[in-house]
Amino acid sequence: MSTIFFFVCLTILVGVIAAISSPFWRKDPTASGLISRDAEEDQERADLSVEREVLLQSLQELDVELAQGRLEPEDYERLKATDEQRLLGVMDRLEALTATARPPSSSEQAGQPASAWGSAITVSLVVVVLSVGTYSFLQWRTINRLVGIQTERTGQMPDPREMVARLEARLKENPDDVQGQMMAGRSYMVMERMDDAKKAYEKVLALEPRNHEAHYNLGVIMIEERQFDDPKIFEAALEHFDVVLVDRPNEPGVNWYKGLALWYLKRYRETEEFWATAHKNLDPGSQDADFVKQALAKLRDGETPF
Repeated sequence: MSTIFFFVCLTILVGVIAAISSPFWRKDPTASGLISRDAEEDQERADLSVEREVLLQSLQELDVELAQGRLEPEDYERLKATDEQRLLGVMDRLEALTATARPPSSSEQAGQPASAWGSAITVSLVVVVLSVGTYSFLQWRTINRLVGIQTERTGQMPDPREMVARLEARLKENPDDVQGQMMAGRSYMVMERMDDAKKAYEKVLALEPRNHEAHYNLGVIMIEERQFDDPKIFEAALEHFDVVLVDRPNEPGVNWYKGLALWYLKRYRETEEFWATAHKNLDPGSQDADFVKQALAKLRDGETPF
């Protein structure tokens, strides 16, 4: 009797477990294709996000290499244009993926239990993809720079006017896009559209008040594009440079331009101090280091340093 009772209980238990777990094993004929497509889009979005961060880091590294004299200006402009053009394409694709995203329908919600297993697998795959993707894009950046050297030899490089036109169209729809405004500011400076560059960097500071690059470039524009030697111009430029130097006191380019503003204000002792800091943080033997050294020597001799 006990044996029969045991088998009856076991049968009931198996039936309950089967009933509870049946949603996990039931296939929704309409959901499989949707899940597959959504998984592909999620993976693409993850890959693009990694590439975007790598490109942003690459642009920052280029700025540092230029400021430290480890990169020639023409190489800097070429590599920056290549990275920015690719970054713009990545951002366009991310926006397109966001625009096509839609909330799940009732049929998809009904099939959500069936996707529980797939979600766990997808999360694992995303982790792997992110790791492999990061390494791949780091390699891609190196290859991209080598390709840039080849394109320089053939005389071909991205047209900044085309990129600016695309940026301007994007910024009309989303003027609060900080990275877009930064890219526009850099491109305007390359094209010597300084008024437009100034507006772009001012917009950046309205969104990110302590953005180092925007402060630095605004100070440079004020000095380089001035129509006359108004002390107020140099004092305003100093305020921009001081914001950067709080966090990056040894940045050569900022120290040089702050010293330059101080020289125009006839504060020669302070000029020598900041130019000495700039020289100390430049690569010995580089053209920039030699230029600053000569300017320092002339300043100490009471001559016009440039």
